[in-house]
Amino acid sequence: MIAEPGTRGAPSILRWAFALGVTGFACGFFGPIALAPDANQGPLLGIFISGPGGALLGLVLGALAAMLPLSAAQHRRALRVACAALALVTLYFSTPEPAYRGEIVDGEVRGCSPPAAMTEQAIRSWEQSIAKAPWGKPRPGWKQDAERRLREDRGLVLDVHVVRTRRIYESQKPWNKGSLATRPWTAEDQSKQFYAQAAGASCDTYLQLGRSLFHPTSATDSNWPPIDLANFLDLMVLGPVPERYRELTGS
Repeated sequence: MIAEPGTRGAPSILRWAFALGVTGFACGFFGPIALAPDANQGPLLGIFISGPGGALLGLVLGALAAMLPLSAAQHRRALRVACAALALVTLYFSTPEPAYRGEIVDGEVRGCSPPAAMTEQAIRSWEQSIAKAPWGKPRPGWKQDAERRLREDRGLVLDVHVVRTRRIYESQKPWNKGSLATRPWTAEDQSKQFYAQAAGASCDTYLQLGRSLFHPTSATDSNWPPIDLANFLDLMVLGPVPERYRELTGS
């Protein structure tokens, strides 16, 4: 087939597919490695999505370009623009998603008890977990240690009626890394238990709070079963909302 005047040297449809396929693969393969090294899927974006998707897009755009009355220079310019646009879009989706940093709980304390009241239930639960993992090695004397710690602990176990929750995320994008943002409130309307490091406060202190905002956190404990009592009881620690989180919510 003889090329029309002015179109000699224009990229062919296969060249469009090759150029966009290579662009999508390269950006989707190396982009996550550079921008999100901790991501689990990493280069799979280029191998399974942006690479094949770029080639398919190239076939479509190449066919459309061939149907338009463009000069060879315009064809080449359009191909470069398409490659640049695909690269930018692929690199954007290669950047890490926001990291979850915690939540704000809007609720009311309706019950309170000492941690020792959960001793039998907690030990039974850990005995069952240990029985299901015979290959594991529980720390020596864990049961006696847990009984003593629960008996002597001055914390509190709170029964909280959670009305709603709001999640906090930290941006991981290179241009605003570290900035915090919140999601909209999510209705809960359920009861949950939390551990409170009372620091001398009594149950009455919490029961008289009324509806309040709290910030639950969890501690890392590599021991098995955990030494940390909140982890041992499988409870999050309920505390006040940090000021920077309050500023985000306007509360």
